[in-house]
Amino acid sequence: MKDPQLYDLIPHREPMLLIDRVVRVAADSAAAEVHIHPQASFFQAGLGVPAWIGLEYMGQTAALIAGYQLQQGLTRPHLGFLLGTRQYAMHTDWFREGDHLLVECVQAAVTGEHLAQFQCTISRADTVLATAKLSVFRKPLEQETTV
Repeated sequence: MKDPQLYDLIPHREPMLLIDRVVRVAADSAAAEVHIHPQASFFQAGLGVPAWIGLEYMGQTAALIAGYQLQQGLTRPHLGFLLGTRQYAMHTDWFREGDHLLVECVQAAVTGEHLAQFQCTISRADTVLATAKLSVFRKPLEQETTV
């Protein structure tokens, strides 16, 4: 069961809404929970979910920040595009069935209105499973004008 707050903050929908619950969200940071189970997107029986999917978990958690900023009037409506990832370090190959992952992202830098960088981690209990730096391009949505 997905947290209804997700639908208010990010445009992602099933089957590509991969995070399950908002743990906390603020103007410069967010945390989300992901449960690994057989019905989870990208789940492979006997293995779990490949750890490289963690990049999307991180991207969706970073998107929570933008959604919160939009709700608070801190930013204009925009689309976010993942431009790149630096230093994605995985300390596991698979997220295992039954795992409850905590995905945390902190907005590390913003350049103008169009480029944002995030420092992200994925952990299980107190064990860090993956870390990365994400770069996101923010494309403003054109405002419709009427004459």
